[in-house]
Parts: sequence; structure tokens; C-alpha cells
Amino acid sequence: MKIGIVADTSSNFTPELAEKLGIHLVPMQIVMDGETYKDAIDLSIEEFYKKMETSKALPTTSQPAIGEFIKLYEEIEDDYDKIISIHPSSKLSGTLETAMIAANQVNPEKITVFDSALVSILTGYLVLEAKRLVNLGKSYNVIMNRLMEMKERTVAFVMIENFDNLVRSGRLPRIAGKITKLAQIKPILKISSKGIELEKIVRTSKRAFKKVDEIARDYLEKLDYPARIDVAHGNLKKVAEEKFVNLASRYPDRQSEIYRLAAVIGVHTGPGIVGYTLTPEYND
Repeated sequence: MKIGIVADTSSNFTPELAEKLGIHLVPMQIVMDGETYKDAIDLSIEEFYKKMETSKALPTTSQPAIGEFIKLYEEIEDDYDKIISIHPSSKLSGTLETAMIAANQVNPEKITVFDSALVSILTGYLVLEAKRLVNLGKSYNVIMNRLMEMKERTVAFVMIENFDNLVRSGRLPRIAGKITKLAQIKPILKISSKGIELEKIVRTSKRAFKKVDEIARDYLEKLDYPARIDVAHGNLKKVAEEKFVNLASRYPDRQSEIYRLAAVIGVHTGPGIVGYTLTPEYND
């Protein structure tokens, strides 16, 4: 059975990387100062953060137009026996619903739209695992079961330096934003299939950077299955590199990477987000 994998750019894939891996990609959209850009196509991550510094208004995002999904599904429909289309949490994005509508119009028996219940690079890990299993010749049922298991075991712990973008986007009340800013409160968030939860509140960025290290390390060391740990950030390259060096020192036998979070995530968090992603490793 030939199985195709579809993702979108919110999962941290560029068109170049997706093409190299054999993953079909649908672009999200970013609106900045009245201009609409296709994420990772018209606007790279570097260009996004540079433009954000001078943007007069808060950038916004929107899911791909239904026509983008229909066009892609129709283009690849005859190439595969099954298509698995993996997208961010339905609780946090309308992308999944759009993909489902498109799949139902094109070929609902062939196309499965999968709710990762996650966001950003966390969803990307599921996409990579699905493609790895495809390359190994695994069956559709094996891949779907793996995705169901993996999404429950994938997690991130991140801290956000300031709430400006969350306040400007309406995701945090203005008064709450003012209070947290004055008190130098830095939240540490846990992102998992259960959603986005407040893990810890810490005063000052220095303490928050240290605390997110401790939380991620403690979580990793309590796991009863093999897992990898990576560093993820928006536009805090120096901080991310320091954390990566610390990881390599503490876990010399583990393979880790530094990832920049997709622009569609940076729209909501701003550039000041950094933390760790933890995801299970499989050797089959």
C-alpha cells in the first residue's frame, strides 16, 4: 500500500525540507501591515521576525484556504492508496476543520485528516514519524496507532518573556498583561495533547530560564520510555544555544537539535519564547 503524508507550515516545515522528505505541504497565511504572505514561501522565519520589529500592527494568521487543500488533495489523489493529513490541534486552529471539509469533497475514503492535538514542532514530530514509518513500508493501521500513541507522549515546556503579543491579539486581558509586566511575572507553559497549561509562575526572566530547565529535565528523567529532548525558540538564539550546550553536556549520548518555532507561532507569542520539546523515540 502506498501512503502519502500531508502537513502544513505551522508544523515547522519549509517547502524545501518537505520536498526533500517527500511530505506534501500546505502553507498557512500571515497578514502583516495589510500584506498577506504564504508562510515559509513568501516570508521566511528570519524575514518574519525582522518585519515584526517594525510592524505597525500585530501580525495575524489564518488557516490555508480550502481551495489550497482541495487543489493538493486532487493533485496527489491518484498517487496513493491512502493519504494521512496531519495538522495542529482543532482546539487551537481551524486548519483541521478546513482540511476535513476538503477531504470530504475530494475523497473521504482515501484521505484521513488527523488531529495531532498539538502545535508547531510538536505536530512536526508526528509528521516525521509518520513519514519514517511509510518509508519502512508499515501499514496504514500501524501508522495511525503510532500517531495516536505518540501524540499522548509528546510535550513541551516553554517560557514567554512578555505578554505584549498575547495582549494585543486579545488572548490575554490587557489588565492582566499590565500586572504581569509590572510584577515581572514569567509563565512557564506546558504544551501537550491536553492543550496549553500553566506549569509554573516565576519572577524575572533569569529565574524562569533556570526553572524551565529544571522542569524539562525532571520530566525527561522520569519517563519510562526512550525520548529525545530538543531546544525550541522564537528569536532568542543566544539563550537557545546556551541551553543546547547544557543539554549536550548533561546528556552526551542523546541527539538533540535547536529549532526555531514557525512564524505562525511567533505571531501569538512574540519573539521571546524558549524551552524544550520532548518526544518519544522509536527504533522499529
